[in-house]
Amino acid sequence: EVSICNEALSQIGAKSIISFDENTENARRCASIYDSTRKALLRMHPWSFAKSREQLAPIATHPSFGYQHAFPLPKDFMRIIDTGQIEYEIEGRHILANTDLINLVYVRDEQNEEMWDSLFSECMALYLVNKLAKPITGSNAEGDSAWQKLQNMLKQARAINGQERPSQDFASKYEPR
Repeated sequence: EVSICNEALSQIGAKSIISFDENTENARRCASIYDSTRKALLRMHPWSFAKSREQLAPIATHPSFGYQHAFPLPKDFMRIIDTGQIEYEIEGRHILANTDLINLVYVRDEQNEEMWDSLFSECMALYLVNKLAKPITGSNAEGDSAWQKLQNMLKQARAINGQERPSQDFASKYEPR
């Protein structure tokens, strides 16, 4: 956590930190935005390193209308990649669907930085620069530049992800009711 924050702080010419617990303004800033920044970045792209699979069973209470069953989302859920269903909806912390089982493929909240893809780490540093630049430097220039770099890096990540998994034929998965 600290190394990625220090990379971001370095990019804007700010003093590095030793831990989030130290009594400095930079440590408090980094600590306050780190988790929300990671979670937002995980939602921006179906990162392969954070991909998980889980079979979901419905809970006993049913939706009032529209769908037959409600399935609780995993605690570490960040974003759906696939449900195996054509029709479903997320409501609160549940997936609503007309099936008895959901084979969920999703992006989890991967907090272990050793598991992170190197592109994700780079994106995380840029996203932190975007959030830290104005409060630390008083200028939006570094933050805006980091945001543009982040958008380009996400495009690269999407292209690489596309090369690392076979193309999907969504029509072949369709099963009429």
